[in-house]
Amino acid sequence: MRVWCVVLLALCFIAVAADAQRGRWSLKPSPQLGLRGGYDYDIDVWSAGGQARWPFGRRGSYQLVPSGDVFFAAGAADWQGNADVIFSPGPRGGFYFGFGLGYSSRAVDGARVFNRLVGLNLARRLYMEGRWTNIAGKNIFRLAVGYNLSFGKKRDEAESIFDARSPLAPTGGN
Repeated sequence: MRVWCVVLLALCFIAVAADAQRGRWSLKPSPQLGLRGGYDYDIDVWSAGGQARWPFGRRGSYQLVPSGDVFFAAGAADWQGNADVIFSPGPRGGFYFGFGLGYSSRAVDGARVFNRLVGLNLARRLYMEGRWTNIAGKNIFRLAVGYNLSFGKKRDEAESIFDARSPLAPTGGN
């Protein structure tokens, strides 16, 4: 568990450092760090976790997503760590899908897992995702909702003449 925390912190540090080198007006989305909660429908337990999103590829249409979740089963807490890659075909990144590998403590000795996911960005930072995890030949479905914080400023978030805070915006007085 500690190894996953160290890896997650290192990836976040690298993502923030790389974003600082890119400049303010890049078309790529900024790296993100967020929290999520979900419900596992096959074993009827709640989960909580976190993730980082690190964009790469042309205009950030691909993202590396290391994540970790804790499942609150009766009498025990299981955990799962993941390394996923997601692809967003749209220019604003609304719908996305992906796959990845992970490690789960649910099996007796722990097990490597394979993930498939599909998601929808509901707002600029809010998302909902369905995740199918293959553990020991069984597909387990989980629905998660999360919120990400961005490190940096995207081009479409920059001030414009239509923004009330912009010095170019019309004032109330003549």
